Amino acid sequence: MNHIWKGRVFAACHPLDSAHVRVVQYEPGDLRAFVVDAVSGTRRRGILASSLHDSAVTQTGKQRKSGYAPVDDQTITTAPAVSRIRLPAAESADWFEGLPGRQFRVALPPRLLLLNSNQRLHHQKRAELTRVLRRAAWAASRSVPHLERAHIIGVLHPEDRQRRDPANWYPSFKACLDGVVDQGVLDDDDHTRVVGPDMRLGHVVSGSRLVLHIRELATVETDLSPQK
Repeated sequence: MNHIWKGRVFAACHPLDSAHVRVVQYEPGDLRAFVVDAVSGTRRRGILASSLHDSAVTQTGKQRKSGYAPVDDQTITTAPAVSRIRLPAAESADWFEGLPGRQFRVALPPRLLLLNSNQRLHHQKRAELTRVLRRAAWAASRSVPHLERAHIIGVLHPEDRQRRDPANWYPSFKACLDGVVDQGVLDDDDHTRVVGPDMRLGHVVSGSRLVLHIRELATVETDLSPQK
């Protein structure tokens, strides 16, 4: 199968599955390809090469609902070094307009499976999704320096214009905040160091997306410690 190569990213074909995998080992003619989660680089496993399709549609033009399809639109000639998931444009809204302090943006890749407080998931599945979100936030916050205190706004970019309560996605934002702490941006996410995350609804993004907007808080600006 000449459409499968090391480094290529495939997306799940089922409309309710936002998983992306990256091929890490495959030789032409192999029955299986070894893949990892495209964002976190974890969960190495073997899958049937026949489930990695060359297109998201069948020869008759029907949308596939099983297996995976390439996320790029390139004509297959030679294998690229790395196939990347294309990201939407940068956030246009200024969530901290007029407020002092350095500001940073931590944007997770789109199409990640998100945690919602209304979901009824098995604890193992919930733990798996939490790890992926936490790792993705860790990777996305590498360029943010260490901050003593911060105000954080968590923005949910939905995939359509239906009404939503962004607070229901708190489990996803919490996992992301833990990833930011893992990166060393903050020493902890307790009330003495963090205001928020305040959850907002952003503009529509294909596949949905979470973005953390971080504003550094100066000691003279606010005192987050308990009052005596």
